Amino acid sequence: MTIVRRAFVWLSVLCCGTWMISVPANAGLLTGLANNRVDVSTGFTGRHVFVYGSMPQAGDIIIRVSSPDEQAALSRDKKAGPFWINGRKLIVKDVPGLMYLLSNRPLKEIAPHSVLSRNGLTFRSTLAKAQISGGPEFKYHPWKRPFDVLKRSQGLFRQQQTVHITGGRLFSASFPLPAELPIGPYRLDVFYFHNGKLMAHESHALQVTEVGIEHWLSGIAASDPWTFGVSFTLLAMARRPAQELPHKSPTVRAMCRDRCG
Repeated sequence: MTIVRRAFVWLSVLCCGTWMISVPANAGLLTGLANNRVDVSTGFTGRHVFVYGSMPQAGDIIIRVSSPDEQAALSRDKKAGPFWINGRKLIVKDVPGLMYLLSNRPLKEIAPHSVLSRNGLTFRSTLAKAQISGGPEFKYHPWKRPFDVLKRSQGLFRQQQTVHITGGRLFSASFPLPAELPIGPYRLDVFYFHNGKLMAHESHALQVTEVGIEHWLSGIAASDPWTFGVSFTLLAMARRPAQELPHKSPTVRAMCRDRCG
């Protein structure tokens, strides 16, 4: 039996009242993850995460997936004569490296924008909490839109209608985590709306962890970056073929003929 079928069998039993589970009287929202851990190792090409649950009555579901906060840099190219050069960098802090907003229908049809924004269910409300630095000229810089475009192009900011509702009460969603994803504890929040009002909310932890040699290298880089950098450089030089430089560079071959005899 597949994970999806097992999940729906479990939820059907819950809805029929066969199992007695203690939940808050004002909630009635039951949610679960098929797997709450993602291991990243050599050859990792991404992973799908499956979420499922049930509502007390027909309504709407929004699922927010967010990674740990990261720091990113933006720069605007400047023209210097016939050339384009990088301008000063704007540093964006306290923003999730990855954020997904998944729903069963468009967000604007589920609840008013003020309700969505108050609960962090828009990208704009998330970016509003960011800290920026880089100089006084960036104080009123309209950086949010290019930052949002950049994140979307990388597949790290997504807003999709991928939540499926069955029988009016059961729901499920599957979302991909890309190969180049932030490492650390993720948070998965499930919001249940009824007639535009937020009725219940549940959270889950999703741990994305490096395993194997990646974990070992990350630990060394974090604890002693100088040693890591020197060792990595020496290793790269040691692995370089001895004949690579002469064969690639005619200038070097000519120098060897003139000076090496």
